[in-house]
Amino acid sequence: MLKSALVLALCAAISFAQAYEIHVWNDAGKRISLFEDPGFRTCICLKNTQSAKIYNKDGGDVKLFSTSDCTGNYSQLVVGKTQSNAQWVNSLSIGKSGIPSSGPLTCPNYFNV
Repeated sequence: MLKSALVLALCAAISFAQAYEIHVWNDAGKRISLFEDPGFRTCICLKNTQSAKIYNKDGGDVKLFSTSDCTGNYSQLVVGKTQSNAQWVNSLSIGKSGIPSSGPLTCPNYFNV
């Protein structure tokens, strides 16, 4: 039983470690992390989330939009780079390059979730 639990925990950790990851900070310096599984692409609405700074830790192909639904013109955020003064970002697309984004289904304030 214990071995099974350890194997499941290890598999989850390995799977989690391979996820795309970005960080968003608000003006107060509080950070949230957003993730996407490899092979997928998601549009995340940030319209209701204060976004002072966005860092692409290993988010794959990240596109920043002023719209809330990942449409229109965008700014590319390459892996390892930070977008400062990101208050203009109302949505971002994170994940594998070359496939369309799904979502967003909701637009929460991620600092209050």
